[in-house]
Amino acid sequence: MIVDPKLSPPLAIALSRACERFAQTGQDLKNFEIQISERTRENGEDENGENTIGIAFVAKLEPGKKGLGNANRLGRSVLYIASKTTGEILREAASR
Repeated sequence: MIVDPKLSPPLAIALSRACERFAQTGQDLKNFEIQISERTRENGEDENGENTIGIAFVAKLEPGKKGLGNANRLGRSVLYIASKTTGEILREAASR
């Protein structure tokens, strides 16, 4: 489920922190789309059972190419999992 378009303070904090971490990868942000999703108890909680937010930097496809987002040279997708109540980044996962 995509998150409500209004940014709550924890979501704004999480997005800011995810952008800071993504910048450290050295990848060009223009080659990515940012997808924000609410993760509920059915598909994602932090260690304390708290609901989380997923912030994914998804690599775009090269023009004229088909396949998965990472099946190109434009970049490597990264998913950040953050607390829905504090905005703290709890973990990250990179795709190959």
